[in-house]
Amino acid sequence: MPVIITKEDIDYYLIPAPLVSFNKQNYNNIGRPGFGTDYSIQLQGELLQMYGNPYSSGNSVGIADSSNEWTTTSEIDYSSLEFHPVSGVNLLDTTIKKQEKIRSLFTNPVVSGVAKPIKVTIRGLNEGVYGSGLSFQAFVDDISFDSDGNWANPVSYNIGLRTSNFLSSANDGEFDPYHNETKFTYSISSLSETFDINEDGQQTLTFDNNYQFLNTNKVYTVNRSVSAVGTPVYDESGSYVSGLAPWQQASGYIYEYLNLTELPETKSIIYSLLGSGNYNIANVVYNENIDREAGSYNLTETYIAYSGASPVIETINIDVSVDESRTKLVTVNGSINGLNTVNGFESSGNMFNNAKTYWDSISTGVPPLSYYYAQAVLPSSGWLHPAPLNNTFAYDFAGGNISYSYSFDDRPPNIIPGSVSETISIDDTYPGEIFSVTPVIGRSQPVLQYLNSRSEYKRSLSIDVVMGNPTVNWNTTIGSDVNSSGTLSSGVAQSILQGLHITNKPSITNTDEFNIIYQAANPVNDPNFTVVSGKCFHSAPTESWNPKTRSYTYSIEWTFEKA
Repeated sequence: MPVIITKEDIDYYLIPAPLVSFNKQNYNNIGRPGFGTDYSIQLQGELLQMYGNPYSSGNSVGIADSSNEWTTTSEIDYSSLEFHPVSGVNLLDTTIKKQEKIRSLFTNPVVSGVAKPIKVTIRGLNEGVYGSGLSFQAFVDDISFDSDGNWANPVSYNIGLRTSNFLSSANDGEFDPYHNETKFTYSISSLSETFDINEDGQQTLTFDNNYQFLNTNKVYTVNRSVSAVGTPVYDESGSYVSGLAPWQQASGYIYEYLNLTELPETKSIIYSLLGSGNYNIANVVYNENIDREAGSYNLTETYIAYSGASPVIETINIDVSVDESRTKLVTVNGSINGLNTVNGFESSGNMFNNAKTYWDSISTGVPPLSYYYAQAVLPSSGWLHPAPLNNTFAYDFAGGNISYSYSFDDRPPNIIPGSVSETISIDDTYPGEIFSVTPVIGRSQPVLQYLNSRSEYKRSLSIDVVMGNPTVNWNTTIGSDVNSSGTLSSGVAQSILQGLHITNKPSITNTDEFNIIYQAANPVNDPNFTVVSGKCFHSAPTESWNPKTRSYTYSIEWTFEKA
């Protein structure tokens, strides 16, 4: 059974061949047994002063090269080992020189400050009959020489080697090249994984179908830490297989066997503890720690578990005030914190994107969702105008936050569709006594004389309206006709202004609604009195329309005679 040491591309045969013993070390955790393997190999041989390899002849000793001074051939006649007569004081010198040869042979070479393994091959006497045997790349742990021979008689030696993989399998198919019986893709010697769950302090809100507040749900912070220590795997040349250093073996094991791209079983268990199907994850942050010298890799995964369909955490404050006129004002202040659900390098799940998506869903409705929150805090008979009295919002792009404020009051509903502010005033002027005023010279005051008659009845109507967003889409209508100073070309400006003035004036767009108001205010339709037929006259109506501010005013006055 030759034991061949290959160093610097030269094969060195240990003669007589040492005894070989293997010890397989399995690495186990209680939760994940058998995740890695190392091997320790012991070579137990003897140095014979007058026989064997390395050899010494007289005062010289074989040199570690390919010459016959250190036998490197595989054709060795073990029945008659070459004899090198050594006697007297040369016995001690020969022992020392042979020990030095063994120590030199079993010293891992250092290249650029990094120790490289040496190749060890163990095979049968006849390579054709017994096959290529077993070979591996090894590091030397220890070398010892016994004192039994007193350095003048045969001296035994022990060499401790270690490896984590074999270059090939002596039994074809038992394992792939550069692996061992465990057949793991990556080689590690240590593995740990911990979970830490804490209440985050934030909360998500739950409302029923009537927008009544139900409860809050806790948000949890989960920290997961996975650490592994890799072992080196070498090829025939003593280089890392596939260029993977030990820390990369550890990294590969973590990503492949713990399957971080999907939901591991441990995380599923955590979800079931929090409430199966009730929680989602967001704000995932990965931190890597690499120790090249120790061959270790650590991955820390931190995320939050939250409930709700939208990846946001919203806070809502509702203030209700009533002034001395008993007018109610309800203000809804909210803050939307978007959560990060980005997958890889996509942008669709960043914090602001999620906050904006949710904001669009609650703000673009008519009325907005905040109206229902405001309405829900009032008694069932309470009324709020669905058009907000005012509203503001602010974007924090970097922080992924959108804050908003809506105010609603209990003003009556508007009559003019599309109006955001509507004031209707009806003023009545009743008859007064008619008298003459005659100044008299020398009198401190004029002479007043009743004419035995009264003045006419009058009623005036005033409508002040501010319309909502214009129907004109400036972006698509004017296109590139706006210059850098924000003004239009004369032709475009004229057509736009003409269109706004003629087609968007409320008395044209909402003729029916204005007619309702007009007829309701007209004295001839007043159910409380009767106007003499043909005795009701109105003044010239006036209207004012500002297409930019979208404010409109209409006024008219009636003069009539009661029956």
